[in-house]
Amino acid sequence: MHISPAAPSNTHQNQQFHRQYSANAILPEINWAEVFKTSKLTDAQRQALETLYRSAIPLALQIFDELNFDVFSPTAFHPQGLGLFEKLAQQEHKLLHLLATECNCLSDEARHQIWSMLLRGGAVLVFKAWLGKVKYGKNELDMSQFDELSDLLFVKTAPRTLASHLKVDTHANYDHIFLMHGNDIFLDRFNSLETAALFVDLGVYDAAFLSLRDDRVADYLKAQGYVTQEQIDDLQCALNPLYCEDLTPKQDCLA
Repeated sequence: MHISPAAPSNTHQNQQFHRQYSANAILPEINWAEVFKTSKLTDAQRQALETLYRSAIPLALQIFDELNFDVFSPTAFHPQGLGLFEKLAQQEHKLLHLLATECNCLSDEARHQIWSMLLRGGAVLVFKAWLGKVKYGKNELDMSQFDELSDLLFVKTAPRTLASHLKVDTHANYDHIFLMHGNDIFLDRFNSLETAALFVDLGVYDAAFLSLRDDRVADYLKAQGYVTQEQIDDLQCALNPLYCEDLTPKQDCLA
């Protein structure tokens, strides 16, 4: 489905029209290579993004429709009492079942990319791309809204359980991509502490470096024997010998 930029007077009507169509799996086309111009996506990574997009967006929108929840409205950012958490958790099972079926037709690498992206916010990413397409008619991420609900679209399933659903070898020798959009980096957060530890096991992150970014991750990795406080302090000193506060800012690595 092609979307052209709408006149201001028709914006709300067009957005709701495309929301209804998308909830029924009639989605606008997105050029992922254009969205992530500097990331040099492989065919497997484009397949993974497209499969996540086609699978996750209709399910999420169906729940929002059930709750009369308008994703385009600023008042939709505070869903207290709407049962949104419970509804989205129920949809996660449907999403995993749907993805497992879709993955039967994909290569091992494409399935691995879906698994890796989902654990690090892939569903959030494709929703932002859908919003950007529907709101602006462009291949870009919408960075202006939905931030407070983003974490709701992180899958909660444990990484090895998810791998089993998708028939993925967690230690297969495939890349775990980080995606750039403008000056922002995506797929750099985790759905759980278990996932953070797994990505240390896989060599994607250094335990001490990751511990410097997030204290919760540091506590978990220390408790699991991945790193010691001395190793964290040594890295801190090496990176910031004068202990300037702005050089090692903390970052929320967990959804």
